[in-house]
Amino acid sequence: MIEKTISREFIKRWGNFYGRNITGRILRELGKSDPRILAPNTLYTSKRQLQENLENQGFRFATESPFNSLILDFEPYNIVATTEYLSGLFTIQSLTSLIPSKSLNPSHGSVVADLAASPGIKTCLLAELMKNTGTIYAIEKAKKRIPALKANLARMGIYNTVILNGDARSFPDLNIEVDHILLDAPCTGTGLKLRKNKRLERRVLNDVNRHAQTQREMLEEAWKQLKNHGTIVYSTCSLEPEEGEVQINNFLARHEGQIQVLPIGFKTGIPGNITRWDETLDSQIRNTRRIFPDQGMDGFFIALMEKVRA
Repeated sequence: MIEKTISREFIKRWGNFYGRNITGRILRELGKSDPRILAPNTLYTSKRQLQENLENQGFRFATESPFNSLILDFEPYNIVATTEYLSGLFTIQSLTSLIPSKSLNPSHGSVVADLAASPGIKTCLLAELMKNTGTIYAIEKAKKRIPALKANLARMGIYNTVILNGDARSFPDLNIEVDHILLDAPCTGTGLKLRKNKRLERRVLNDVNRHAQTQREMLEEAWKQLKNHGTIVYSTCSLEPEEGEVQINNFLARHEGQIQVLPIGFKTGIPGNITRWDETLDSQIRNTRRIFPDQGMDGFFIALMEKVRA
């Protein structure tokens, strides 16, 4: 049973925060596999054209799919061996991975920072939304992850992106003001399906506090470089409130009157939970989204915020 692979401490806290029914659903879904999701590279193709080309080769897709994606239903051979994949006409990713970039929705010609960029799938989608214009600063701390970032940008035909190997918390040292920031923050990953996140079996509560502190520091440093009326997306693939609703609640408290939490354009999931056991959070948290690990998605939290005053 999946309950035997997850710490009882986590199961108990999910029950306290989400209730017994949702916790039961979380446990059932974490053990399942997600389908392969294709995101067309709209710089060079369309969803319709890509689907037609692949169906002519024997691939089959679900009749309905969100976020301009294709949900793979049958593959006669490994789809990464197709000319379409090798020439960068699509990426393979989870549905939740499409939400941060599409929610940020940067305008053409803007300056954007992706603060935890590798392997670059979200970076590529940002570039697509910007029509390869403007500038993206793709920052990645781990040097060993840079080759994957470079490879994906090259394969997808992205040329508006500057790769920086460094800690995102040092971004202010570059003295670059940006219009938009994507912070898909390092986290415990407790919302990921077990086949993707073997570390979930070894997670302890101290991991939550450690990641929450890093996320806090990254948010604070990012905030310094965001222009007035610029926007930032904060997201994690975590089910823990300290890495989601509570993190944003504390961020709002530290910058009172400076932040507006904007509604997410996608209605997937539910509004962020403003009740944390015996504490009521800022009402703006309702504009965040909490996604549970079902419907072909990982567990996820996302907040879209505007800097209304420095």
